[in-house]
Formats: sequence, structure tokens, C-alpha cells
Amino acid sequence: MQDSTVLPVLRMLRTALLEPHEECDPRRTERLALRLKDEGILKNPPVVAQIPSDENFVILDGANRVGAFQSLGIPHILAQLVRYDDPGLLLDTWYHVVAGMPIQEFNKELMTATGMHLETCSLEEARLSLATNRAAAYIVCEAGVRKVCNTIQPVPHDIGLLNNLVKVYKGKADIFRASNDIWEKQTPFYPGITALVIFPRLKPDHIFKAACSEIKIPTGITRHIIPARALNVNLPLWIMEAEWTQGQKDSWLHNWLMERMAANAIRYYAESTFSFNE
Repeated sequence: MQDSTVLPVLRMLRTALLEPHEECDPRRTERLALRLKDEGILKNPPVVAQIPSDENFVILDGANRVGAFQSLGIPHILAQLVRYDDPGLLLDTWYHVVAGMPIQEFNKELMTATGMHLETCSLEEARLSLATNRAAAYIVCEAGVRKVCNTIQPVPHDIGLLNNLVKVYKGKADIFRASNDIWEKQTPFYPGITALVIFPRLKPDHIFKAACSEIKIPTGITRHIIPARALNVNLPLWIMEAEWTQGQKDSWLHNWLMERMAANAIRYYAESTFSFNE
């Protein structure tokens, strides 16, 4: 292993112990299940963290992969185990670019969304309101900016209201991820852009709470930046399907990792990268 750092912590975990914190996409889960059976390998392991005082794990990345394993009845899955107290692990937020939905339809759906109050404001005011929990989210359109508030009372990090907001356009528009709220920066890349939807920055406690609750965070919002991410592992599916004990699978995984190290097949790249085949 060249330019080595600390190896990722890889574990064979029971799929039944892995809990999502965000909504899954059933169509994507189904496609992943078909691809897994066709390819016979797990390319990139999901990333999980242990839930405090619990035997279960929250899925930080890869909920649809785990869902595909569960739908196929595969008892174990290779996962990368991380800790929120790792100084290199960052919890950030993705924003949504909503495109391909007529603005008139978008606004009409907003008006009928449950528990939602919209208030026109400046971009600076919207940012401040979100940062101080006086807004659940805000929306940027060509016509201006609107804060999204609860009609009853302010609720810090109102996950229920965020789900109602995303339901306005989910399944009716194309959704892309973005990392800034500047309309002029987004429009050149999305000619059919309808709106930018800006979400709050969540904390690990919100992730654990959602994993243990029936109310999940809308998909495509949480963004975990994982240090030393394990990619292109390409573990054979049969080992995770095998009717072996936990100890047998752990032993097999240890030997397999040692073989990969001896073959100089594990490489660490410190550079930031762009992937053009996701």
C-alpha cells in the first residue's frame, strides 16, 4: 500500500442491524438489487456509525445499497464503520435544484402543502433565519426568495415540515444536488431550473434520532464527508450470501484484506477528485 494512511475500518455486519436516517428511493433500490445480482460484487461498501447505547447502526451513506441487500435477503453486508467524533468526518448539507416543473405548478403545490407558511424576504434575511432556527428552509426562485416556516410555532430542524416541502416537487420534477444558494450560479447548468431549495445544517443527534424514528430526513439532503473512504472494494457477493457464522465471515474478510495488502492492491489517494461515472 503506497502513501499509506490508517486503513478504513471494514466490517461484516448483519443487514438487519442497519437503519437508514433518510428516505430511500424504491426505484433506485430495485435497480441496485438487479445490478448486484448481475455483477455479483459489492463495489462500494455503505458507510455506517453505531447508534449510541444500541446494537444497531445508522447508515450515513448507501441506504439504497443496504435496502437492495435487505430486499434480496442477503444476511450480511460489508460496511465501512466510522465515528462522528473522528475530526475528519464532516456532516454538511446538500441543497436541491428543482428543474423541469412549471413555476406556476410549483407555487400552487407550495400553497397547499401541510403546515407551511411562506414569507418573502431577502437572501441575507433567509440565511440568517435558517441559521437561527426561525425558518425550516428557504426557496430561491427567479422572482425572489421566500422563507419556509411552520404555521403553528417555530420548531428547530422541523423534519416533518421538510418532508412536506420536498413532497411539493418529488416525483414531479428533476432533483439535482447543489452546494450554494446563488441563483445566477445555478441557472447556466440547469436551463429548466424552477427553484433552489435550501435546507438547514443538521447535527449527528438529528441523524441518530431519524434512524430510530419512523420520520426520516428527506433523501438527498445530508452530506457526509468521509475521511479515508473505501471505494472499489469489489467484494464477491457470495461471501455475504453464504450461510456462515459471523466469526467465519470475519475471518474470511481478514484474510482477504491481508491478501489485498500483500498484493499492493490498496492505494491511498490524498487528492480531491471528481468522478465522471456515477
